[in-house]
Amino acid sequence: MSVSSKLAMPADYALVLQQVDESGEEDFGNLAESLSLDRKRLSHIVHALQHKGLVRVSMVQRDVWISLSARGRRLVATIWPESMPSYA
Repeated sequence: MSVSSKLAMPADYALVLQQVDESGEEDFGNLAESLSLDRKRLSHIVHALQHKGLVRVSMVQRDVWISLSARGRRLVATIWPESMPSYA
């Protein structure tokens, strides 16, 4: 079963969640570039993820920053348990 079918969302949505999780927080422009996504498409994805309560969007000066919400972190931990820090 693919990640996108587990999440019931398109694969590019899952990629955005994974990338933001790996970096902790992403600048909108850098995220679009690193995922090779059109800015308009990324804007749509971020808006949808924000509507689902999975990401937070904040403005710092003129930059848009995206981070996972608590709900988004829980979802990522469920889907990709290897992304969780290991405390031995």
